[in-house]
Amino acid sequence: MERREALKNIFNLSIAAAVAPLPSFANLSLGEGDLLKQNAQSFNKALLTNPDLQGFVGLKQNIPQQTLTIEGKIPADFKGTFYRNGPAIHQRREQRYTHLFEGDGMVQQFSFSKQGVTHQAKFINTDKFVQEQQAGKFLFSGPDSKLKHSLSITGPDSINAANINVLPVNGELWALWEAGSATALDPNTLNTKGLVDLGKNTKYGSSLKGLAFSAHPKVDPDGTIWNFGSTTTGDIVLYHLNKQGITQKVNILKTNYRGGMLHDFLVTHKHLLIILPSIIQDKTKNTYFGAISFAKKLPMRVLVVDKETLTLKREFNLDAGFAFHFGNAWEDQQGTIRFDASLYPNLDNLHYMSDVMQGRVSHPEQAKTTLFTLYKNGQTKKDTLPGVSEFPRIYNHLTGLKNDTLVTLSSVESDVWSDSVRVINTNTGKQDIFTYGKEYLVEEHIVVDTSQKEGNGYLVGTALHVPSKRTCVNIFKASRVSEGPACRAWLPHSIPLGFHGNFMTT
Repeated sequence: MERREALKNIFNLSIAAAVAPLPSFANLSLGEGDLLKQNAQSFNKALLTNPDLQGFVGLKQNIPQQTLTIEGKIPADFKGTFYRNGPAIHQRREQRYTHLFEGDGMVQQFSFSKQGVTHQAKFINTDKFVQEQQAGKFLFSGPDSKLKHSLSITGPDSINAANINVLPVNGELWALWEAGSATALDPNTLNTKGLVDLGKNTKYGSSLKGLAFSAHPKVDPDGTIWNFGSTTTGDIVLYHLNKQGITQKVNILKTNYRGGMLHDFLVTHKHLLIILPSIIQDKTKNTYFGAISFAKKLPMRVLVVDKETLTLKREFNLDAGFAFHFGNAWEDQQGTIRFDASLYPNLDNLHYMSDVMQGRVSHPEQAKTTLFTLYKNGQTKKDTLPGVSEFPRIYNHLTGLKNDTLVTLSSVESDVWSDSVRVINTNTGKQDIFTYGKEYLVEEHIVVDTSQKEGNGYLVGTALHVPSKRTCVNIFKASRVSEGPACRAWLPHSIPLGFHGNFMTT
């Protein structure tokens, strides 16, 4: 009976998601329809005097495979492919998107071997992208960008931008978005294979189609995949997949969450941690991100979910705050749970990503690494480490287990984007940092775990050099980041600033 009721609930939720994925786009006035043109005019004018906006210009076509110019020497044990995803079309004709999260996804592929470094990049051929590419103009309204004559949006995948992250799964590369299905790619050619059907060959059948599968899945050391999906109803869908990407269990968590957006979560070896930030969404507004605001009197909620049953076990309340990203969580034999967050004091950074799309460089308060402890008696503790912190990463073999090392981006000189990469010892607070300088816009750096030993291995990440309008990919020894890159390879041009990626060793 419980299984039948769960399947019924999931089916009903998938229908609800399909018919009401986003706020209504109807009845737009002429003035509202012209906002995308105003965005383009404002950005293009600002670009003439502010070269730091180069990272938000976007591209119009794929980048064919090319061999890059190398400075230094690729380490002998550094072999494999680095993938990064991010929005790369921000403007078509005279119209420009309102928010950075809206652009169509493009996957960058950097391949490292004894022969050198090669690079190629391809747009993800979602249905939306293919139709708009053929038309040469925007056809669909987005979460914040409204068209006067938008084509019909029948569900989240109608406007799936596949633009946040990539995950290697069983010989495929899954491009991930916030609100809809994963999109499968060929990891060698980057050709798009199509939407991933999570219910295929399982008891769930078609009931999972259209449900959100977030851009931040967690992978246990044995390859087990966990994920969530945030829905417009406020319910959270929870997923358990095996290492082949086959769905094992799905459940719905009733949360009464009204924030509209949930970007990341965490796992320990026993539990999932769903961390609900202090935000609310005004659904009467005709935007999605623009309708979200910070609620300083609303506590952050930590929902502790059992991995075996995907059911809620307990809940903690924390001080008001917001985090896009978390690094890792783990728990000891006494049941004490610890986790870290790149914690913001408000929501200004989300709206900064709208400002910068219109050429406005504001100065929002930045996140800091915050270490939380949740005790079995219900008490909590937090410690904040100095320095700006974003895009936290750990050694993959320690996901859900005790970690001492946390890699983050930081900002020392730049107020536009990150300009530094650092390694933090979470026990001592000691930091090892390399600052590229304010002439660089630095993207997420990830750990390449070559020895399954924390502290060894490498970091790899990209950075845009603003004066030369070129992007470089950089390899650091993880134990000596402050010494600078051991190797750097240059593209002859820039690529748009992206979000998240992963590395596949060979």
